[in-house]
Amino acid sequence: MNVSATYNKLSIAQYVKLMEFGDETDVRTLSVLGRPAVPFSDHTMRIEIDLGGSASGGPVEEGPLARTLSVALGGQDRGGYCDITVWSTSGVLPADSALLDIAGTVLPAIAGPAA
Repeated sequence: MNVSATYNKLSIAQYVKLMEFGDETDVRTLSVLGRPAVPFSDHTMRIEIDLGGSASGGPVEEGPLARTLSVALGGQDRGGYCDITVWSTSGVLPADSALLDIAGTVLPAIAGPAA
């Protein structure tokens, strides 16, 4: 699992419009703790680094599929969002309901932008 916060002016509504403008075919919005959210899937990257003193490493490859939930930092959706991403090496993704449960637990610990 990976959690990251982005403090910018891009709202979830704008993010959804960008997804719809692109090649996303199944864009749907959700609500988490009264905040707009959007789930999506993408592949991770697999990078191999040799720490044994050799200057070579493996090539960058496509890693397992990951499921991400982007959630607005505030209920007003004025910009900024938190990404909660889960993946497994088996490639089996959790149900969106599990991702929503994780978000409901993690989000209260993440500070929103200063007022």
